Amino acid sequence: MEHGMDLKWFFKILLLIPIIVHSQNREFKDRGPSIEASALLLFPYDFKIPSEHNEISETSTKSKILGTGIHLDYYISKHFAFRAGTGYEFINQPKIDYIPVTGGIKWVLNDTKESLSTSFDLGGHLGHVEKFGVLMRIGVGYRFVIFKKVLGSFELCYSHQNLYKTFINQSNQKVDYHNIESAGFKVGIEIY
Repeated sequence: MEHGMDLKWFFKILLLIPIIVHSQNREFKDRGPSIEASALLLFPYDFKIPSEHNEISETSTKSKILGTGIHLDYYISKHFAFRAGTGYEFINQPKIDYIPVTGGIKWVLNDTKESLSTSFDLGGHLGHVEKFGVLMRIGVGYRFVIFKKVLGSFELCYSHQNLYKTFINQSNQKVDYHNIESAGFKVGIEIY
């Protein structure tokens, strides 16, 4: 019985090899720009604003960061790109919205259209915040072909940011600096 199961897995792997080889033959371009648009959903796991308002003090369990973004990627090779991006993001609990502005790098594992990729972005916040705080994002994802020169992507993200927004705590003191660590995912498309 075990040998029958081993043979089934062996034949499944044999059937997958031509598919993998076929997808690896589709090369990505050598150099040049591409535009990437994405939607983001992050779940903060280290974020509390002590306040006289109960809904604000529950930020660690009820907060979510939602956003959209656009990046201009410039590939200096099939594997490596410099990038600059912006977008719009908001935290639902408490309500804070801001505009992230970042620069970074993207590294693609294979020189094919379908590949694993990593990204690193560093920047800050503009908009309805009181100062330009620090924003850092690291992502690991996979890109795949949707249509000719349009790639889809799914990325797992880690985010660390320092937001400057004033709230009054229970001791009637102003708290204006918030350290937020979160994790989540990003889905998007890339046109090259």
